[in-house]
Amino acid sequence: MNIALPTKPHDTTPPVLELDETSLDPSDLSLPALMRELNLQQRPSWLLAKLMNALEKKRQAKGLGWSRAWNKYGLTVFRTHTQDISTDADYFAPLSPMVTRFLADAPACYQDFAAGLLADPERMAFTFYHINTAENGRQYEGLTLSLGRRVTDDKTKRDRLDLILEDEREDGRVDGMVDRLRLYICPWSAYGPDRSFHLCERTVLPADELRLAQECYQRCVAKYHEWKSDESRQWSHWSARYIDYFGPRQFIPQNSSFI
Repeated sequence: MNIALPTKPHDTTPPVLELDETSLDPSDLSLPALMRELNLQQRPSWLLAKLMNALEKKRQAKGLGWSRAWNKYGLTVFRTHTQDISTDADYFAPLSPMVTRFLADAPACYQDFAAGLLADPERMAFTFYHINTAENGRQYEGLTLSLGRRVTDDKTKRDRLDLILEDEREDGRVDGMVDRLRLYICPWSAYGPDRSFHLCERTVLPADELRLAQECYQRCVAKYHEWKSDESRQWSHWSARYIDYFGPRQFIPQNSSFI
């Protein structure tokens, strides 16, 4: 079923939400969610988009700004929320025990870096919500809880920690459970010279790890619904309209956590 909304008075061809055949019915979306998805579908001029993506690739190659290859490329980011370290302590509460558990076997330098970043009152935070079609064809919806801070002697660089939690789509549906976890620990001091970082990845989680991951994911999902209509939480920048990894969802799983 396609939901049509009017655009311009003289335009008699209403837009439709372009989703694959096993996505949820667009009529199940709230009106604000539907409007947002339709607005994201409006693509920019090809030339400006080409220039912006070329610029973004150069920034990525130099490690400038916030993006890393793992937290944007290969994903379609359809919404971004900002967090405030001083007022959102409850949001970050599950993160510290998770990082401690998943870095138990990591080199001490990465453990110390992560602990220092999590405790840093100057750190910045965003949550990116995405869909993902992996190289093996598996599809996921999920989020990236992304922390960073400016490098002391170069404000264009960032120390980074990214936790990516994903719920696999099977037979068109998701079940709200974490099926894939990736934790990237990325001090600029290591990343800058040779793109070195520490990665912890799980596609099968033992019971104790699943409990920690699920607690974090459920808290993030609850906050998503609390913040999705709060304009002060919405990150937006004009350039996002022209960069490939920001855009509309090509699928919205049935039982999606993000509608």
